[in-house]
Amino acid sequence: MGKEKVYAFEGRLATTHGRISHTIIVVPDHIIESLPVSGRVRTKGTVNGTPFALAIQHKKDGSRYFMVGGPLRREARLRSGDPVKVSFWLVDPEQVDMPEELAAVLSQDEEGAKVWKAFTPGEQRGLCHYVNSVKNVDSRIKRALKIVGKAKARQLHLQKQKQKKP
Repeated sequence: MGKEKVYAFEGRLATTHGRISHTIIVVPDHIIESLPVSGRVRTKGTVNGTPFALAIQHKKDGSRYFMVGGPLRREARLRSGDPVKVSFWLVDPEQVDMPEELAAVLSQDEEGAKVWKAFTPGEQRGLCHYVNSVKNVDSRIKRALKIVGKAKARQLHLQKQKQKKP
């Protein structure tokens, strides 16, 4: 997979209500049908010119959508009901965009790097998101050190969940 084919559509930002409310962009059926893969589809693209890296999600009714979190909505200056222009391409689901602060910590910690490699790409993406979710470089460094330290001690939530399973 790569940036060989770009998919584009127009829609509206919508809010779903249930136990938890989400802001979403429904992906039209004709786009879903034209994708060369099924299941969870990792993408990169833009919404109204603002870059994103999102997976296409499934609704219980069978429709597919992008979940648009607060930071992306703020950056793109979007509110529920606003029209959107979306373009995206498929990315390798095994690829993880690692923050340079975390990469630096792992490059200096052989045990930490070994534990990191045992995580699934999805687990790695979640941890990378945690590090990247603060703007301050010093805070990202602290978070990277904290994650690697906890991972080596087997204290991360995802590690505890795995230990509970029979």
